[in-house]
Amino acid sequence: MKELIESLFVRTYGPLCQSKNKGLNPLPDFYRQNAEKFGYVHYGKGEMTALETYSCKQCGASDRERLYAYWLRAKQSQDGDCSRKALIHFAPEAGLSTFLKKTALYGRYETADLMMEDVSHRVDLMKLPFGENSYDFFICSHVLEHVDDDAAAIQELYRITKVGGGGILMAPIITDLPRTIEDPTVKDEEERWRRFGQNDHVRLYNRFGYLERIRAQGFRVELLGKDFFGRKLFNKLGLKASSVLYVVYK
Repeated sequence: MKELIESLFVRTYGPLCQSKNKGLNPLPDFYRQNAEKFGYVHYGKGEMTALETYSCKQCGASDRERLYAYWLRAKQSQDGDCSRKALIHFAPEAGLSTFLKKTALYGRYETADLMMEDVSHRVDLMKLPFGENSYDFFICSHVLEHVDDDAAAIQELYRITKVGGGGILMAPIITDLPRTIEDPTVKDEEERWRRFGQNDHVRLYNRFGYLERIRAQGFRVELLGKDFFGRKLFNKLGLKASSVLYVVYK
């Protein structure tokens, strides 16, 4: 009863730092300024990125990190003992990585990236050095828009995932984009800002195109949005109403 009463007065909640009512910060103005400077017309149209409630004032976790952490803890409660299961986290976000190490939701937690130094494995997502069926679960968030061949990267993720396993597979999705656009040959940073919204991106996904590419490699996809989590939780986590968690299964 006490927890129920307390929950009624929680306006914002940070699953990573367990903060209540600490507030949320807007997306850094750097992104809006560059969108205007380089003529990026899709600013603010992302399926997930919350412009006014982007990061936790307590720990700095982004909106997507807050959603991942909440869902992962709920999943672990449902699945039970995961002490013998392995999770690999690609391009690990600092806050989420700290959360996963601290909570030990999985018995083995590893990190991987091509450029980052403080990771378990320095790897190219398009050509992973791991054997088939190596991991029970993976997190690969906002990486596919950076790689030249996203089909090869998704295929590699499928290969290393155990049968019955899965992962969080996320990328920026533009809600009103009629089709996915891409051009890995574009190297000019200003042109990348103009076309893709960031100087190290090589594509912009729409939802249909994104799902099509994931399913083409064999994954089954679940889309978990506001109807799944509930409007009240979305508000407490500071999530944009259109936010969707993409969970894939092998």
